Order: sequence, then structure tokens, then C-alpha cells
Amino acid sequence: MNGAESHSGGCQCGAVRYRIAGKLGYPHLCHCRMCQKAGGNFFMALAGTREETFEITRGAPRWFSSSDPCRRGFCERCGTPLSSRPSIPPMSA
Repeated sequence: MNGAESHSGGCQCGAVRYRIAGKLGYPHLCHCRMCQKAGGNFFMALAGTREETFEITRGAPRWFSSSDPCRRGFCERCGTPLSSRPSIPPMSA
């Protein structure tokens, strides 16, 4: 290993796996209603990464548009929430 930071994870049943090559940013707990529903909890723990560092290594997530600005990736076999991304392009200055 070359010492570069990397992270991996996946769903509970193992059908979908992912890898992130690089640092995670903006760790936070989100208490919005959509995250409460997606996580089945009062909050959801989240961290961000750049899209080009995120790679699906097994399977493929299904996508659900939980609100206008957000799509959520999840495992269709076990239901594990895996990721979220904007469904509309970010605004530029």
C-alpha cells in the first residue's frame, strides 16, 4: 500500500460494495426529515467525497429520488442506504 487514504464499505448482504480513494470531508449528522426516513432514525451520519474518488466495486445501487435536490442509492436486496447525490447540478458562482 502506498499510504494513500482509502475507505471501503457496502451493504449488509454484500451485494453492493464501494471504495473511496482519498479523504472524506464534511462529517456531520443530518437531522432533516428525508435523512430520518432513509436511516429509520432521528439522524443519519454522513461524510462527503468527490465523485471521481467514489467507485462501486460490486453490484449496483438502486436510486430513489427522495426530494427534488437529492437522489439516494441503496441496495435493492437488503435495503441498506449507501449514498446520496444531488439530482440537480450544483449552482456555480
